[in-house]
Amino acid sequence: MPMPPSAPPVSYRLIQGADLWTDQGQQRGQAVVIRKGRILAVGPVEVLAKAHPTAQRVELPGGTLLPGFIEGHAHVGGLGALSRKADLTGPADLPGTLERLRAWAAAHPKGWLLGRGWDQNRWPGKAFPRAADLDAIAGSRPAFLQRVDGHAAWVNSAALALAGIGPKTPDPEGGRILKDASGQPTGILLDGAVQLVEKLIPEPSSAELEARLKAGLAALRADGFTAVADMGVGTRELAAYRRLAAAGALPIRVFAYMNHDHALMLRELRQGRAKNLSFFQVQGVKFYLDGALGSRGARLLAPYADEPTTRGLWVTDPAKVALDVSITLRAGFQPAIHAIGDAANRAALDLIAQAMKKGKGSLPPRIEHAQIVTAADAARFGKLGVVASIQPVHCTSDHSWTPARLGPDRVDEAFPWRTLANGGALLAFGSDAPVEDPNPFVSLAAAETRQDPAGNPPGGFLPAQRLTRAEALRAYTSGNAAALGHAKDLGTLQKGAVADLLWVQVPLGSLTPEALRKVKPARLWVNGVEVPLAH
Repeated sequence: MPMPPSAPPVSYRLIQGADLWTDQGQQRGQAVVIRKGRILAVGPVEVLAKAHPTAQRVELPGGTLLPGFIEGHAHVGGLGALSRKADLTGPADLPGTLERLRAWAAAHPKGWLLGRGWDQNRWPGKAFPRAADLDAIAGSRPAFLQRVDGHAAWVNSAALALAGIGPKTPDPEGGRILKDASGQPTGILLDGAVQLVEKLIPEPSSAELEARLKAGLAALRADGFTAVADMGVGTRELAAYRRLAAAGALPIRVFAYMNHDHALMLRELRQGRAKNLSFFQVQGVKFYLDGALGSRGARLLAPYADEPTTRGLWVTDPAKVALDVSITLRAGFQPAIHAIGDAANRAALDLIAQAMKKGKGSLPPRIEHAQIVTAADAARFGKLGVVASIQPVHCTSDHSWTPARLGPDRVDEAFPWRTLANGGALLAFGSDAPVEDPNPFVSLAAAETRQDPAGNPPGGFLPAQRLTRAEALRAYTSGNAAALGHAKDLGTLQKGAVADLLWVQVPLGSLTPEALRKVKPARLWVNGVEVPLAH
């Protein structure tokens, strides 16, 4: 008597019923076979069904199957810590922000008063808040509230006193302590000055650090991400990631970029970079050249139009960055350089060009943000082989005040995505979470419209710089994979790639931008295993 056929292994599946989204566009009548965490075959449904009769069938009711998104620039621990701080995003004025903070302080009566997300550019008058505004709420409790971009902090008098910051305190290297006309600190610290207070906040325990990382990764997975480039991790975070990886507790893949700490950098670079894809790997080093445009810390070639006394900040001496970028490249790791202003982008391109003369390494150097770039410098990205790691939603968040910072003669330098793409630059998309919402569908709509969800500005901000939906999807999938040096493994639906797959219930190619912003992930597979999604 013949034996009944054994049940197929759960890792062996034929997924059909949805259109496939590839770099060639939307493909109908195609299916995907996955086995042991990899894509075994892609092709016509009938052909694959005949070739793989024992594969478990997964029937999708239409919609689109695409590679899992790759978050190209996020701060995972910061995203995971959001629930442990006052959320100050959203209020349209200072009183509303203070009211939200007052409620959080009442619910968390002990320890530091922590928060993130305020943005003075959204308030009437656009003036920075002051320590005195916080004192009535915080009293003797030190308060530390990060601006939405993380490049400025608003602190109260207790925190200033704790840090010993007074009228005679000089600006630290790469930072600025804002002071009033009488020389008193106002309570606003920019870039390098933020650390004067932040270093005093008690560090989280190892268990808390792991919990934050897991929470951040889980939030990304719920948005449809199967991998993330975590931009700027320190010694303790690296150790936490390695513990989680050893325990098999990472919900998505992590590519970690170390903080620019010379001793940490050299210690990690000596170990060599893992060539084979795994759930956790140290990928490179995150460097900072300048600050952010919103806090006037981005380094510009000419003074700010709305504050002619400053051109912004060099957060790190470009000569120091140049030396360590060269070391990073020669060690086979990837330099990722934060550059927002046009002067910072030019300096980043210059020092990359010099470093590549000494040895290109195996991975392309990256410039993170590339927000304000002259046309001549935008053309250099493609020529040098530099990845343009950009966050489309920054454009739609910042469009209302960017012209005031830059003035009419150079506003066309802002967010030059089309110029970068036409010049041959590899585009890699991210969100900079928790600075912005990591939702990739919001970013995709921003890339093709250059409008915020309310439809502003009409016609889009500098609409000639828009990208197509296919270009935007590529930048979130195969573009990020190529930027990470894993073009064959990640971000693609092709034989041999890992089975990191996302299914959405809608035809991605034909949605309006308004509908695109509302899309939610429906099913997700990481390494061939379907994982739960929370909305």
